[in-house]
Amino acid sequence: MFCLFVDLILLKLIKRNFLLLFIGFYLSSCIDPVTPEFKILEDLILINGIASSIEGASYVTVNESVVDYGTYKTKFLPGCIVKIINNDRVIDLIETYDAYFVPKDFKVSEGETWELKVQLPDGTEYRSSPETIQEKVDVSSINSDYDLELYFDESLSRYVPGHRILISFQEPGDKENFYYYQYKSYERIVNCLTCYNGVLRNGECISTSGYRWARPYYTYLCDSPCWRIRFNEKVELFSDLFTNGKMINNLIVGEVPLYTKQDILIDVQQYSISEEAYKYYKILKDLLENNSGLNAPLPSPLIGNLYNPNDRDENVLGRFTVASGSSKSIFIPRSQLDGRFIEDSERSQWEGYGDPHVPMPLGPDDYPIYVSCDEGLYRTNFKPENWPIIIGKSENK
Repeated sequence: MFCLFVDLILLKLIKRNFLLLFIGFYLSSCIDPVTPEFKILEDLILINGIASSIEGASYVTVNESVVDYGTYKTKFLPGCIVKIINNDRVIDLIETYDAYFVPKDFKVSEGETWELKVQLPDGTEYRSSPETIQEKVDVSSINSDYDLELYFDESLSRYVPGHRILISFQEPGDKENFYYYQYKSYERIVNCLTCYNGVLRNGECISTSGYRWARPYYTYLCDSPCWRIRFNEKVELFSDLFTNGKMINNLIVGEVPLYTKQDILIDVQQYSISEEAYKYYKILKDLLENNSGLNAPLPSPLIGNLYNPNDRDENVLGRFTVASGSSKSIFIPRSQLDGRFIEDSERSQWEGYGDPHVPMPLGPDDYPIYVSCDEGLYRTNFKPENWPIIIGKSENK
């Protein structure tokens, strides 16, 4: 499920003023400093999607870039008509609050050819070139390795602890293979909403300004067991150029920082992708990491496989990828780990019954307030496969 991840990368590139395939690169003399001029781009449409052989994993994101108080963001674009097409077979995707999903039981099969069609609310249409699914390569084992100095985080000005995720698999020797790696992590959460400087009333957070003894925030319980979902933040790729037909042991495919000390389930997907898709994500990786040195060649244009059939001159950001996937998961207890976690954990602060220090104190019929664990990219109320049954704690079925 790497379409969400690509949107995050494209946003980072926009923040760094790469401006993707529209930017021109010019080199001046090494001794003559030049002040760069940057153009702020808004209303860019970013479309990313995957048709996967993993059941229920296919989906599409349609986002647009915005500048909010000087900060670049991507915003989900609702109201689109999104379809994936295989000859006469058409699958209509279902809109949620943050993406367009296939039916839960849908998956593609090896050898099938699919393409994407997206119609925006204003009628603009985008399509992808057809892509054929590759042969799946199964992951044989998965392991983790904890490191107190996993990487240096510049924003925190310190090393961050966390786990490296390693997999092993037998690489087929009959042809060239290209792989893309995605992980999703799952952590149980208790609260599904926090209202800062406010309380929840009629589905909205209303201000508590003017209420002297109101707390800075109030938390609201999930109405069912709920898991937070996170995705990897780096592009992880592998090519069998030098390992064709060999056993691949302990290949690092992800870094999971110690966000919190909640137990975590890591589900790794190994996607077999086309060479064209590999080249696209390799350019994306080079642009994002930007670590090739001063004498490195300039990055290639980031060109996906999307186009406007009514305007072939329009450049469309993103890509639709068809991939066969193999997944493997590992459960990691983290409560006893050494190291300083990243996120400052918020203590639960629930409203009291009839609290007079907030607007519209809760009566007996309103207390307590529960919030829905809405299904989406970042949250699920379905217990993840391979999540352990913890004795003494209730788990949903």
